[in-house]
Formats: sequence, C-alpha cells, structure tokens
Amino acid sequence: MQVSRANNLPMWKQFYQDALFELDPTRLKPKLEVALNTVKDRLFELRSDPTNRRELVELEFAKRTIEFLRNEPRT
Repeated sequence: MQVSRANNLPMWKQFYQDALFELDPTRLKPKLEVALNTVKDRLFELRSDPTNRRELVELEFAKRTIEFLRNEPRT
C-alpha cells in the first residue's frame, strides 16, 4: 500500500480527502477524477488479496461518495 509521508494516510485516502475538502468548483471535478481513479486502482489491488476488509469497505464507500459528487449539479 502506498502511504503518504506527510500524514501516514494511504494515497487513495489523501486524494479522496483532498477532493472532499475542495471549495473551488473549478478544481473540484479534476480532484474527484483523480480520487476516483486512485480508489479504483486500490480496489483492484485488494480484490486479488482481500485481507483488509475494513479498507475494502472504506474504499467502496469512498467510491460511491465520489460518484455521487461527480453527478451532483453545481449551483
């Protein structure tokens, strides 16, 4: 698992949080795309060896959240 040196979070979680806390609408969509791709990559890795059930659940939740935010109309 890739872990960020700055805060010891998995890379997918760092990108996910970065997207969730983005306030600038012009920067949100690209960050959501990066987060979604990173989450999908990690899900692919875990499905071949699903030893960490908790991370798998977190990843599925993150994926659904990102997909919801991508489809949510902006005002």
